[in-house]
Amino acid sequence: MISSRVSRRALAAVLLALLPCLWAAAQDAIPALIDLSGTWAEIQVCSELETLPIVGRLTGTSTTLLRVVMEQTGNSLVIRETYCSTKIDTGTVIASTAIPDAFLRSLGETARPASLDLSGTAVRFVQPWYTEVRGAHLLDPENDPLPTSPDDPRVFDQDGDGKPGLTVRLRVMGIVSGEAYVVQRVRYRMTGTVVSPDRIDGLIEWTNEQITIGATNRLFEANTSGEPNPDAQKSYFVLQRIDPSVTCTKIVKSWRSLFAR
Repeated sequence: MISSRVSRRALAAVLLALLPCLWAAAQDAIPALIDLSGTWAEIQVCSELETLPIVGRLTGTSTTLLRVVMEQTGNSLVIRETYCSTKIDTGTVIASTAIPDAFLRSLGETARPASLDLSGTAVRFVQPWYTEVRGAHLLDPENDPLPTSPDDPRVFDQDGDGKPGLTVRLRVMGIVSGEAYVVQRVRYRMTGTVVSPDRIDGLIEWTNEQITIGATNRLFEANTSGEPNPDAQKSYFVLQRIDPSVTCTKIVKSWRSLFAR
């Protein structure tokens, strides 16, 4: 007859020996069930408190649509984005800002890392801080000050329209219109939840530093000051899986139905 205490000790020893293997198998199995590789449409909505010349303090919103290709290896992701459109609601009918297609095309495809966090009950999508400098070449993109003059040798004509930096179109009171030439440093990170293998919802933390280095009208030469809306829920993103044949044009036409909650 074998003592039950001995049997329990033997069982415990076997389980302890197998524990590393069981844990590794469990970790390998979870990512296999969540394969995010493929093509996605993305919407980024950023809410900003800003001060505009003449108009004053406003709450503005930028809505950006992107086409995304995601590559997954285990818990690691590589996200390749192409900008499709950006619409800016300044919060008033008095002033409007338009982002030309040449501006968006000049941004090209950007690649950034992200990962899946499996430590909780939900699968979390985590994209660390990403910095993008537009209209200027900086040796230290994170810390170098942005140029303040079109004559700064770091400034270049990114959108290829013959003007320094990047061109945005402005209109005030439906009467005065023109262009401003800007350089930008955009920083953002995103954290969200994998709602399903076809959808990710989350929030964006961001900053946008912009310097106006020229304009067609002196009214547009002033640098506007802005800051992210302190209500974090106002700046968010949604990623929705799409067929690889879907183009930016289709995303722009059908974005409301694509991202319906």
